[in-house]
Amino acid sequence: MDQMDQNVNQETQRIPQPGSTRRRSRRQKNGGCAGTVVYVIAVLGISIILSLAAIFVANDVFAFVKENAVKEITVTENTDLLSVAKQLDDEGVINYGTIFKLYVRIKGDNEGVLAGSYALNPNMDYGQIIDTLVNASSTETMQITVPEGYSVAQIKQMLLDEHVCTSDALDEALNEYPFKHEFLKEELPAEEGWLEGYLFPDTYEIYKGNATVVDTINKMLNNFDNKYDDEIKAGAEALGRSMHDIVTVASLVEREAQADSERATIAGVIYNRLNNASEFPYLQVDASVLYGLGRSGGKLSEEDLASDTPYNLYTKQGLPPGPICNPGYASLYAAAYPESHNYYYYVAMPDGTHLFANSYDEHQANIATSNAAQAAAAAAAANTEGAGE
Repeated sequence: MDQMDQNVNQETQRIPQPGSTRRRSRRQKNGGCAGTVVYVIAVLGISIILSLAAIFVANDVFAFVKENAVKEITVTENTDLLSVAKQLDDEGVINYGTIFKLYVRIKGDNEGVLAGSYALNPNMDYGQIIDTLVNASSTETMQITVPEGYSVAQIKQMLLDEHVCTSDALDEALNEYPFKHEFLKEELPAEEGWLEGYLFPDTYEIYKGNATVVDTINKMLNNFDNKYDDEIKAGAEALGRSMHDIVTVASLVEREAQADSERATIAGVIYNRLNNASEFPYLQVDASVLYGLGRSGGKLSEEDLASDTPYNLYTKQGLPPGPICNPGYASLYAAAYPESHNYYYYVAMPDGTHLFANSYDEHQANIATSNAAQAAAAAAAANTEGAGE
């Protein structure tokens, strides 16, 4: 009996008590519910934070609700949109310079900004800010003078030096904009250098800014159209030459002639060689060689004279592919009405005039005379400089 009672007691100890089981189950359920609540709160919190961030960023990008206040910023030389982002942020035009940079990169609009002062407003969206910085134009005019004989590259540099516009805007106008002038039809499609010869050298009243750069170039082209008058057209027709030929010859004359009285004479030498190509296959114009080398002056070496460019008229026959500069009216007229003579050679003297010859032997004698005169001029300059010291 005692043994039986003992066994019964042991079995009773093994049986879990109902009360304790219920309490443990409730704790597990309560713990699971609390974890779920925390997770939901965390998700909601993160969502709210992200939503608020998105709202703030969107407001900065699209300017939904921003203050109305004029902020003036000054942009220095050689600044692009990415570089100006911090300045916009610091001045309060935008709130997130990093987002602005990302916007510019995504849009692919990292263009140059013309140096100067800009009035911007925080209530402008990113697109309006970029448009103002890139396409801003002044209401004030400025005067520029394009010298006769300047190449397109020289005109571009002059406009940049005068802070007329940015390099990107100028490149687009010069190399990509399809100007509709009748005389340019044969030069299309637009490409680098296609306007060479047609930007007429003169004094112009222009507006500063990228938005007006096409108008500036258009003024030069319109001026050329007016200056290439009926008299020049008649001379070209009498010579059996196209406008392209006349402008190309005029550009050679412009770069070679320093004395006005010699323009028609030099034009005559060029046509004499062109019309006697079997005996004189090469024009041998130094200015064209320099242009092909990307230079506007200086002495030519033996290596230069052997250079393989389309403008090397010591190795390429006939006229160069196109004009080598933008000639003035006097050179255009000389190209249309060359002097009639028998000269095939010329060599420069120290004062810029030339000695002309109709035979090679006479030309060699003129070269000797020129060399002696150049040497004497150099010695005189050295003596003057030494006396000045």
